[in-house]
Amino acid sequence: MLINNWYVAADSADIKVGEPTSVKMLGFDFVLYRLESGAVVCLSDVCVHRGASLSRGNCVDENVACPFHGWEFAPDGNCAKIPSMGEDFTTRRAKVDSYPTEEVYGWIWVFLGDLEEEDRPPIPNLLPEYHDTDNWRTTRMWFEVDANWQKFEENSLDTAHITYVHSTFGNRTDRKHTPAQIKSTYYGKKVRRERKAPKATQKSGVLGKLLSEERSKTVVELEFCLVGIAHRINPQFRPGMSQATFSASTPIDSKRTRQFGLQARNYAIEPENDQERIDGRRQAIDEDIAVITHVRPAIGPTSFSDEMLVQSDQMETEFRKMVMRMIDAGYEIDHEKVEAQWDRKIYVIPSPARRRDPKGWVHEAVPTTKPRNDKIWLELKQEAEADMAKVAQNEPAQSAAQGDKNGGAAE
Repeated sequence: MLINNWYVAADSADIKVGEPTSVKMLGFDFVLYRLESGAVVCLSDVCVHRGASLSRGNCVDENVACPFHGWEFAPDGNCAKIPSMGEDFTTRRAKVDSYPTEEVYGWIWVFLGDLEEEDRPPIPNLLPEYHDTDNWRTTRMWFEVDANWQKFEENSLDTAHITYVHSTFGNRTDRKHTPAQIKSTYYGKKVRRERKAPKATQKSGVLGKLLSEERSKTVVELEFCLVGIAHRINPQFRPGMSQATFSASTPIDSKRTRQFGLQARNYAIEPENDQERIDGRRQAIDEDIAVITHVRPAIGPTSFSDEMLVQSDQMETEFRKMVMRMIDAGYEIDHEKVEAQWDRKIYVIPSPARRRDPKGWVHEAVPTTKPRNDKIWLELKQEAEADMAKVAQNEPAQSAAQGDKNGGAAE
């Protein structure tokens, strides 16, 4: 699990004014609540006094009050009141970590890390169709799965598995992988593939009616972004008819993942067709879960040398390379150490305030598997910005290397 990244914590509608809500991310507990202004606050959920859960308390004006002794913590994490010590008592150490939040796509995004604003990546804009409500209809859903975040995300980037796992899409007779150019995008990669279309009999409901005639091919664009552990899948069923699915995965802990998803479609956009599309997505997700919950090793990222990857694993390989760079930057949580000491010691995700002033904190910042090296992150950020500049100028972005000796992408 990686710090210094944006993660979706909850649907916007679930975080209400003055109501503390508990959310677990990256193996840690957080409390979220909304202010009268509409802004959302995210704090570490463990009180520095006696370890009570702040999310079980209540809001007092803009503060959250601990249910144990009434200590009040302000949106910036500083303790605003210790009732047992009187109105005028203050102490510098009475503070919890507070994390930046943004509200995009009807989701609450939280930056779980200590990078300052200028060093944080922007939240990915992978579903522009969401805002075109005249021509696109969007449905939303979220679910939890007993699978590691990296294993689950790589499954979504795997274009070879659809032939074997999914019943309503993927051509059973078109099994051979066709190499395609992978382009660099903002903190991610993108690929466009053409394949033989599935049989018309594989479709049912509204899609079955609209695609009743046999098609020669289908076009699918697939893109991932490391920010938010997000991806976009955009099939074009026929000219002028397509849908786009945008998903963001948040690790609950090392073995559980919560995924938030939006699907926009430009066909059958009447509301009465929504449930059919939600049911279709749920079926595909269940088919993935049936496989991914039984892979080993259960926790990733897996070393390239421990698996035999081939050319059809291009996108998974590129995703894993970027994850490995985050690990080399010292952003991977040492979950084994945290779990071993869970009942004896409080660790927290470090916040920007802790980075600015590292002294005087009661709870210790979470240990990482490698020493911090922010230079690696800044290099990744610069590369991402350069790739976006190329896209803006309509220049070809650098394609992924084929047969990389470190990536195992050659057959």
